[in-house]
Amino acid sequence: MGKNNSSSSVNTYTKKELAGYLTGLAGQNIIYNIIATGLAFYFQSVIFIPAIACSLIFALARVWDAINDPMMGTIVDKTRTKWGKCKPYLLFVPAVIMITTILPFLNSMYAEPNDMHEIQLASESAYTEFVGNVNESDLTQKIVYNDVEYFVVPVSGSWELQKDENGKVLTDEENNIIKNDVLVYTLEDQALVTDRALAETIIQDFQEEYGFVKATGSKAVLIVLWAAVSYVLWGMTYTIGDIPLWGVTSLMTEDQNDRAKALTLARAVANVGMIGTLFTMIAPAFQNMYKAKGLDEAHSLRMAYITLAIVMTVFATILFQFAGLSVKERVSTTNEKTYTIKENFKIMFGNKPFRQILISGILRSPIQLLGIVAMTLVMYYFFNNDIGATLFVDNKLNVTLILKVIILVVGLFGGMIVFPLFVPKLINKHEKKKLYNFFTLVGAIPFALIFIFFKLTGGNILTWGGMCVMSVLFFMAGASMGSLNVLQSVMIADCVDYEEYQNGIRPDGVFFSGQSFITKLSAGIASLISGAVYTIVGFSDKNVALLNNALVNGADFKTYNNGAFAAAMFFLISIPPAIGMALAAIPTLRYTLTDKEHTRILDELNEKRNAQESDASAD
Repeated sequence: MGKNNSSSSVNTYTKKELAGYLTGLAGQNIIYNIIATGLAFYFQSVIFIPAIACSLIFALARVWDAINDPMMGTIVDKTRTKWGKCKPYLLFVPAVIMITTILPFLNSMYAEPNDMHEIQLASESAYTEFVGNVNESDLTQKIVYNDVEYFVVPVSGSWELQKDENGKVLTDEENNIIKNDVLVYTLEDQALVTDRALAETIIQDFQEEYGFVKATGSKAVLIVLWAAVSYVLWGMTYTIGDIPLWGVTSLMTEDQNDRAKALTLARAVANVGMIGTLFTMIAPAFQNMYKAKGLDEAHSLRMAYITLAIVMTVFATILFQFAGLSVKERVSTTNEKTYTIKENFKIMFGNKPFRQILISGILRSPIQLLGIVAMTLVMYYFFNNDIGATLFVDNKLNVTLILKVIILVVGLFGGMIVFPLFVPKLINKHEKKKLYNFFTLVGAIPFALIFIFFKLTGGNILTWGGMCVMSVLFFMAGASMGSLNVLQSVMIADCVDYEEYQNGIRPDGVFFSGQSFITKLSAGIASLISGAVYTIVGFSDKNVALLNNALVNGADFKTYNNGAFAAAMFFLISIPPAIGMALAAIPTLRYTLTDKEHTRILDELNEKRNAQESDASAD
């Protein structure tokens, strides 16, 4: 690119610089999506931290961001180095973010299975081979079912799992732990229960009651504290990289069209970074590696997530580093005056168009539920929390299910990634304010229809027609989200020009810290909403462990708990986002910075800069 086509005096980025920047941004967004979509699932469904604790952790972290983001924006704007004010952070921060991304996964389990979890009903022959009456000393583990007391008795006489000479728990050919064979005894009949269906039901209830032990006391506090502190630490370091990464776009070029192009491609690439959302689906592939070492279902899954977190984060960090190595700051900031944090707050909220965008973004917070809940919904609703067993039926690939899921994924990602690429052309033909309000208001409709259609189908959308309808709805919802993200970034960059024109300063760092703040505060608000809904329906801590256990034993998530969990998830990705989208249009209906006014402002700023450069050359 080198120079802008319309004016040889306008500095802009090269193709190589833009490619490096976009590569780095892709890596950074992979990291973001590992945390944004994978960590919530990991906390709740892998190590079983209570839902309300999870939502409070995410929400309180966002309160801190309300202070931390503008602070970081101020620091960026005060930075003066030979590389510029944003580039230094892009050079040195990625490695730090890599470490803080991995830390939240290195936590202990809040609810752990014990030996009483790994049990199964003994074979029928064991009933006849069981010699003599049950000794009173065997009747230690009691469960009440339909007001009758039953006792679960291990055939071997011990609850301890079978181990080899090295103390390793024995596993079968598929690396599953060899479970203890148990019998069910009732004092009422003074006999073993021979009704196998009844005995299986009693064993299931027994596992749910005694198979998992929740952490208590200091251990529980430490687990929650580790989750909170590590997540806050990640948020702080991520901000140190995020604000310069977006703020540098207004310093890479003086040309409005090139800036809009860079931001549009950046938003599209940011959506490509959503491959980080696959983290939750890929992790179980590492599970057998740890089962072979004798770990049980729950602990092997935890280790699988830790392994993939390390692998994906290291890979994404390498990509992230390209941004710092590639970008050049071409808009001079050496003569800019710097401001205190207090003054920057006044600048942010004194800039009316920026204030309108900020409020609109906060009102749109519930759309973050799509990212927070999506992978949990996919794992449970479509794959019954066992991708391997669902994709392979009788050792044959379940092609039908794969095609149906692809239909849905193509709709969502097509809307979020492909459609926003057309936004620059729309900007050239239509007012940004009108486009923003259009996508906000119209986008509320497909979001609302997702839950409505789910209810109309009786909770079963896994038909060809159902998946096609859902794909269209997700495409429309995703297109609105992706387009708004592009428009938001472009409009914030316009606000930086507006501030320079009004007051002679370019608060790139502070204003783009507002974008980071919107994203993370939105995630916090969305987490509170999801935590509240999950708590109401009981999708929390030990109940999630019990759900996982029931699914392993043949239950169907779509009908489990009368479908309450499935309905809650579809509600979360539909109704709150629809309400948020509708509300978000209120602050921008009278958006003050028109495109015509911004063009006039930018022309005057470029003339002023050119005049200053001419004067400097003459001196």
